[in-house]
Amino acid sequence: MDDTDKMVEIARFQYPAEAQTLIALLRSEDIECYLRNEYSSQLMAGYIDVGGARVEVLESDVPRALEVMEAGGYDIPAEDEEAEQIRVVAGWARHIPFLRNYTLEKQIVILFVIIAVFLVLLIFLGSQISSN
Repeated sequence: MDDTDKMVEIARFQYPAEAQTLIALLRSEDIECYLRNEYSSQLMAGYIDVGGARVEVLESDVPRALEVMEAGGYDIPAEDEEAEQIRVVAGWARHIPFLRNYTLEKQIVILFVIIAVFLVLLIFLGSQISSN
């Protein structure tokens, strides 16, 4: 392992339990891997899509990890292929100028906060009107 090696995402799953099979397969082939967003995808599951659980490997292990995945029956996405949900959120963010400067994860959280604040204001104003 090179000290300058960085972790690279090779697969994404909606739930962490779905990723465990791939992680076990990679580890059985002595490929060091990590599951990112494991807890946040479980905690936020009903509220917001945080991008799912991401399986990451060292950059130097990517070619071998992709071979193991393909041999194990996993689909290998094309490099330029993007998930449909990501395109949808990225499309919304493109129409809101101040969001363009943030990463996709931050865009999602900011959109969630904006919607939550809007709903709170709507409920508050509705209760004020109904109490009069």
